[in-house]
This record gives sequence, structure tokens and C-alpha cells, in this order.
Amino acid sequence: MAIKGLTKPMFGEYNYNGAAASYTNGFMCGAAIEYGVEVETSDNNPLYGDDHIIENDYGTFNTGTLTLNTSDLDQYTSKRLLGLKEVQVTVGQTQVTELVTDDDAKQSPKGFGIIETHQINDVDKYRAVILCKVAMSIPAEAATTKGESIEWQTREVEGTINRSDEDSANYKHPWKREAWFDTRSEAEEYIKTVLNVLENINATAAAGSSAGQTVITISNPVTGAIYKYSTTGPVTTYKQDLTSWTALETGKTITAENGTTIYLAQADSTGKAVGAGSVIAVATGE
Repeated sequence: MAIKGLTKPMFGEYNYNGAAASYTNGFMCGAAIEYGVEVETSDNNPLYGDDHIIENDYGTFNTGTLTLNTSDLDQYTSKRLLGLKEVQVTVGQTQVTELVTDDDAKQSPKGFGIIETHQINDVDKYRAVILCKVAMSIPAEAATTKGESIEWQTREVEGTINRSDEDSANYKHPWKREAWFDTRSEAEEYIKTVLNVLENINATAAAGSSAGQTVITISNPVTGAIYKYSTTGPVTTYKQDLTSWTALETGKTITAENGTTIYLAQADSTGKAVGAGSVIAVATGE
């Protein structure tokens, strides 16, 4: 029995409603290179009697540190992971999107998930690990110039692991959850369901030829994918039934008021949501 692989680092925004913890707006965080978890626990407090331990108040989890080495942090992932803001600036004739780290940057707690591949008696098994509440830190910046050959450079981020606020029949302030599966796809489905992880849909909007119409174009379309939209929202959740949403063909005109939010979704073959995004409608008046 041994670990031989690591895949699919994912995060989801941590929420607590006073009774149960849940996750929203989940996303992939590059490709997994390496990860580690260090845990701090309180000391055992034994009671000695008759020259031996007769009772023991065993140590419990205090805090921990997650270290994740991932392939890269692009603009979208950095914004989501670190709570950064986007600012639009004009450079010459070009509109540029800046990602700004300033006093407004607030790292909200997140759930973290990753899949380990284990080989047990020559058979692959997949351990899906979820850290229930992690506060990520701004990573250090470093890069090396290219020489005669490429030296691959990856990104390392750290976070503080805390207990979840949930105190219920099944979860007494958990800090970690895990499940084992026979296939990687089952492990991935488990983490995506818990952390509400959807593929990101990038889209642009332009004014249609008639009043009250806007043209929605998917910037990163998946071949053969089914897209839908809603003018009322809210943002879809993972595997939500999209029956009530309207079919969207990228580059085609839809009716929407100027400035309203168009909620986008990618559906699987069963009509359930696997991707999400939004865009602001651009439409002319009467």
C-alpha cells in the first residue's frame, strides 16, 4: 500500500448559517504538484494512580497548516482564492483588467479538497480529502529567468486550518473529512458536490441589432456542451436541475434589459449544472 499520485485541488467559499456549514462558488486551483498538512494538537493530560495511568484527557486538534504547491495561479484563480478585486484601466486604446492587492483584500475562509491516488494490492484506490475551513495567505512572489533549458516554476500557497463551526449529529466541529472510492471520477464527484465546484464560464455581451436585445458570446466554449441562461438567477449550484433555464447558443441574440445580470450555466447530458458564470447585458433602448 502506497500513495502514488495527486490530483484536482479545489476550493469552495465556506458558509455557516448557525446550524450547518456549506460551500458556494467552488473552483479548481490549477493542477496538483504537492500538498502537505501539519497539525498542532493539545498535550495529553494523564492521571496517574497505582504507579500507572488510570485516566487520560487526550490531546485534541488545535490548528494546522495547509501547504499547496500548484501548477500556477492565473488571474481568475488568484481573485477567487485570495479575495482580490479587479479594476479596469485604459492603456492607450486598450481596456486592461488589473488584479489589485490592497487594504480591501480580505481572505475569506474556504473549504479545500484534493484527491490522492493509492495503490493497494496492485489496485488503485482514490482518497478524497476535504479540509473543512481554511484561511489562505497571500503567497510569496518568485520567478527565475529562462536559461538554455526550461526550469519549471510552480506556485506555493499556505493556509491556516481551523475547525468548522458546525456542531450537529454528524459533525462536531470537524476540521477534516475524507472518503475512499474505486475510481477517480467518483472521488472528484464527491468533492465537487461538497464544495460546489463548477467550471468557469467566460462570456462577453454586445448590443443586438434591435432595442432590448443583447448578444452573448461564450469565450471558452466546450465542444458539444449545452449552455443555458437565466435573467433572474441566482447563480446555479453544482448539479442543479436547469430545466427552467433557457437554452443559449453562443453568439446569438437574447432579450434582456441593459445593465442586468445574465446568469449562465453549462449543463451535462442529464440537464444538471456543471459550469457557471455571468455577464452584464448590453442592449440599446427603444
